[in-house]
Amino acid sequence: MRNFLSARFAAALGIPIVVAFLIYAVLMNSGSSSQSASKVVHFVNYTASVNTVQAESGWSVVQGTSRSTARLALDDARTVFIAEGTPGEIACTDFSAPNACVLIAELLGDAVVWFALTPATSETLLTRLALPPVVDMLNGGDFAVLSNGWVIPLATPTKRSCSTPTVSLREFINKFTSNMNVSLNLSADHIDVVTCTSEGN
Repeated sequence: MRNFLSARFAAALGIPIVVAFLIYAVLMNSGSSSQSASKVVHFVNYTASVNTVQAESGWSVVQGTSRSTARLALDDARTVFIAEGTPGEIACTDFSAPNACVLIAELLGDAVVWFALTPATSETLLTRLALPPVVDMLNGGDFAVLSNGWVIPLATPTKRSCSTPTVSLREFINKFTSNMNVSLNLSADHIDVVTCTSEGN
């Protein structure tokens, strides 16, 4: 556990440089610039299932920033504090049921720079989360750009599951576009499986 958290912390230290590069690369990508420019890019470097939420009265996200504060106890024994004014989005509001929500976050050290609370989507609540389709890759395939603007690390290799063969993840993305299921490994903080839902283009 100590080594795992140390790796997460080390990754967090490099966020400012990485984020600047990723935002530039997404906006300058000629194949998807018009789509990406309308979205704010968020580099996700931490994910975890939420055990409990201790929120002040009126805690919510209004016009993209949090009102009031909250403390989240997570399944990896970590606790994160979300300060008032933190950029974020809340799609999961079931704070009474353990593991009903998943925290998707951009951390700088222990500080939450941006966050999203999204409903758990898998029967294996503590291990996996379904995500929007991958529309692009960055840094030689190290990161996936999702259709909602999130940028999330990719496993090496990322498993491609489909009856129609593809020679690479890039071909898979180009062929199936939105016709895919994307699975995030919560314990590793990366996408490791993509599955086609049609025969593609």
